[in-house]
Amino acid sequence: MGVLTLPYTQYQSRVHRNTRGRFPIFSLVIALILLLQFTLLPRYLSQQSSAASKLSVHQYSRLNSGLQKCIELNTKPVAYAIPPSTSRENPRWNPNHGQNKTIILRNAQLFDGDTVVGGKDIKFSNGVVVSISDASSSREYDHEDIEVIDLEFKYVTPGLVDMHSHHLIENWPSLQGTGDGNERNDATGPLTPFVRALDSIKASDLATRMIAAGGITSSLILPGSANIMGGEGFMVKNFPNSGLHAEPVVEDILLEHGVWKEERRRYMKMACGENPSRSHEHTRMGNAYIFRRHMERTKQLIEQQDMWCLSAAAAKESGDLSLVAALVTPSHSGLKGGLPEELELESSAAMLRGKIGVNIHCYEPEDLEDMILHSKEFGFRIQAFHHALSAWKVPEMLKDSGE
Repeated sequence: MGVLTLPYTQYQSRVHRNTRGRFPIFSLVIALILLLQFTLLPRYLSQQSSAASKLSVHQYSRLNSGLQKCIELNTKPVAYAIPPSTSRENPRWNPNHGQNKTIILRNAQLFDGDTVVGGKDIKFSNGVVVSISDASSSREYDHEDIEVIDLEFKYVTPGLVDMHSHHLIENWPSLQGTGDGNERNDATGPLTPFVRALDSIKASDLATRMIAAGGITSSLILPGSANIMGGEGFMVKNFPNSGLHAEPVVEDILLEHGVWKEERRRYMKMACGENPSRSHEHTRMGNAYIFRRHMERTKQLIEQQDMWCLSAAAAKESGDLSLVAALVTPSHSGLKGGLPEELELESSAAMLRGKIGVNIHCYEPEDLEDMILHSKEFGFRIQAFHHALSAWKVPEMLKDSGE
């Protein structure tokens, strides 16, 4: 068989035609690789690194936020000074409605709730009693910034404190549209620790001035007694429109107005016996079970919170990024991640942690005893029994409870 040979020039042309479409593609691939390696890849890796860094910062931020809440969960209420310091300030005082001058109540008969002491001068400044001394000549107070009121031995008493009141949430005159004392409906049932009297207070209630005129200067405003747990109460000063702008603002009449909200006292209203039984058609046995079941749920939440707090502290100390991520990242089961919290149980958990004073509307001896048993079972302290009509029958039982 013969061999076909081509002249060199024709061979070159043939090769050129067969390869001229390949080299541009090959070159383009090489160029793309170089572009990716030296331009796009570093930028991509940088972006990935930046995203990872931002995620890490976000996770640590959530961890620190949760740890701060852990501290708050276990912080007990600030203790009042007993006796109160005469150098203290009154955060309620303001120049528009406070005493701008020092006031001397001269020649007073002072009744402190136990004894009467005559011939006293009582000195006020910026809403605070700064001294009580023996009566002196008015010349000692001869100063333009001092107002002297000679009582001529009339009686002076401390303001009375009503520890169980519903004015401001059950307004006077009583109207259907302003009766907000009991959260009673099928949706919430007999346990409403999560509601607050604060959200029902009507600061323009006309009864407030009448109550103050009777000598009651402060009141604990509590939800009603329809529910086993009625909700949180708030202390008020019966001095409406006392803020800087003389408006009917709820914050202005709170006793602890001007005090940081995290340091304010908290009060839980509870009831037992016939009141919640009548409202929700339960027996006393049913009331007890419903309450204990709620407390058991609350204890489980507290245990979850305490475990998270310990784990979060350990993760931060060790710098374990995977553990930090596990503690703050929402799970596929619907958990939000971070410190376990339930708004429905927040007040109940605070009660079991000793952050809320428990005030119980309770009539009969068996109800008093039952509530004491519950307090021992779940570890909350009863601050007071209210309307305890039959407490006189069991004084030794109450004393033996240690409350």
